[in-house]
Amino acid sequence: MDVIHIGHVQGSSPQVRWLCSPPKPDITVLAVYEDIIKETLESLSEHVEYLLESQSQIEEWDVTLSDGVLTVKLNEEHGTYVINKQTPNRQIWLSSPISGPKRFDFTEQQAWVYHHTGENLHTLLSQEFSSTLQKDVDFHGCSFSGTHS
Repeated sequence: MDVIHIGHVQGSSPQVRWLCSPPKPDITVLAVYEDIIKETLESLSEHVEYLLESQSQIEEWDVTLSDGVLTVKLNEEHGTYVINKQTPNRQIWLSSPISGPKRFDFTEQQAWVYHHTGENLHTLLSQEFSSTLQKDVDFHGCSFSGTHS
């Protein structure tokens, strides 16, 4: 349960200060979901582009973010990732050339988690891209990874 302190200075409106943590975003509200999914996908897109530009092993690649769909085309050997919003379910869907399809829900920890296994989207991407690029890769600095929001 969150605890709030409301301070009031005479002649002004009350000021709210959270003593614990602020309330978690209500993902069932479409506008909230759209903001979270947009920030998540943009952050992932920027991180993947940086990773692929800064390494030389994979020469043929393309990263595209359009209409809530992030497509990461690696070379023929490594395949294509598709990460897309799924508005009716308020989820992110991942199609991975390594682990296959997964549907991630937004949790109270402000992370995207695969309900069936408890896998975190950012942890899974870190593991798979580390294996593919043969170097340590960490997606936890991206938005809504559960460790940073």
